[in-house]
Amino acid sequence: MAIEIQVPKLGLTMEEATLVAWKFSSGDRVLKEQILLVLETDKVTYEMPSPGDGLLLPLVAAGSKIPVSEVIGYLAADEAEMAKLSAAHPESGTPVPERAAVQPTAIEAGTAKAAPAPARRVKASPLARAMAAEHNLDLSLMDGTGPAGRIIKADILAALTDKQGFTAKGTQEAAERAPLSQKEIGETIAIRGVRKIIFDNMFQSLSQSAQLTLHTEASAEALVALRDRLAIDGQKVSFNAILVKTAAMALRLHPRINASVDHELIHVWKQIHIGLAMEANDALIVPVVRTPDLKTIRDIDREIAELIRKLRENRLSPDDLLNGTFTITNLGFADIDFFTPIIRPPESAILGVGRIVKKQVVKKDTLILEPRVSLSLTFDHRIIDGAPAARFLKTIKDMIEDPVLMVG
Repeated sequence: MAIEIQVPKLGLTMEEATLVAWKFSSGDRVLKEQILLVLETDKVTYEMPSPGDGLLLPLVAAGSKIPVSEVIGYLAADEAEMAKLSAAHPESGTPVPERAAVQPTAIEAGTAKAAPAPARRVKASPLARAMAAEHNLDLSLMDGTGPAGRIIKADILAALTDKQGFTAKGTQEAAERAPLSQKEIGETIAIRGVRKIIFDNMFQSLSQSAQLTLHTEASAEALVALRDRLAIDGQKVSFNAILVKTAAMALRLHPRINASVDHELIHVWKQIHIGLAMEANDALIVPVVRTPDLKTIRDIDREIAELIRKLRENRLSPDDLLNGTFTITNLGFADIDFFTPIIRPPESAILGVGRIVKKQVVKKDTLILEPRVSLSLTFDHRIIDGAPAARFLKTIKDMIEDPVLMVG
């Protein structure tokens, strides 16, 4: 019996998703748990495993927006069932490209062959398909050198070599012809998918709140010493784990910072859930650590490590990103000192952390060299006044300089 392929509900607030790509073409045999397709919600990109074994019959094209639980395809048990399903759904069954895009010319796809008929079935290894998707190559325009004409890794590498050579030559010739006063487009990036979400959220953040940023510095001696003391068998916890714990305990003392705006209302949250900004494929993702005020620093570190693993393996679910009440963004890895972080709606504040660097400071009338860390707090001045925000930032500074205050 045929297996229905439905859009899963990946989070409590999810209502629809965009079908980014099918990983197999119509008629391909798919095994259970193989990555069947890629979905994109307003929070994450999700690689959906196949719900079973069978021959794929896709009903929806890549690029379509689909409500939760809608049937977008079938897995037929055999050829006879595939024929029945195809007859029942005459609009389906055409090969599905790796990416929804305008069909490239043969030379753009990395081969000098003319484009084949649209109904051609593509045979390619999973690795070749993944490489083609990454480099936006159209497999239907390529001939394979593997068994039975199957496209393999060597074919993709050859196509990429041809494509790069053509592009480099064309770019050089264009540069030689172009006058010095001319400007040419080197790359055009569509504002869509995750980039569109960031685009809209950041505009909303800056256009619908009154943001102000306060900056300060703290001694990082105690922070570094605490990290060393918490190490087990030489394995140190991350600075982010300590910072998340610090911010959580400071929010306990300043609960009005742990708030959101809802039209004419200010919601002060009972729970503290801290988001930690991370980079993934040139996009900003903010997984959330739940109730870090009730956890140890080592527990928080393990939770952050698991979120990072899920991010790298593209396994984050919308629930991993929901209901944050405060955010930390750490740019110390990039040698950044001070910066102006942007609030994540509907939160009211965000803490930016810079690098730890040794600086000359005066203590007890003596010039000494000590590690320092920069802190930047952006807050929504509509609901948080400057003085309470400054006191909150000072509490974070004091706890960094004397971690005992976190348990006081």
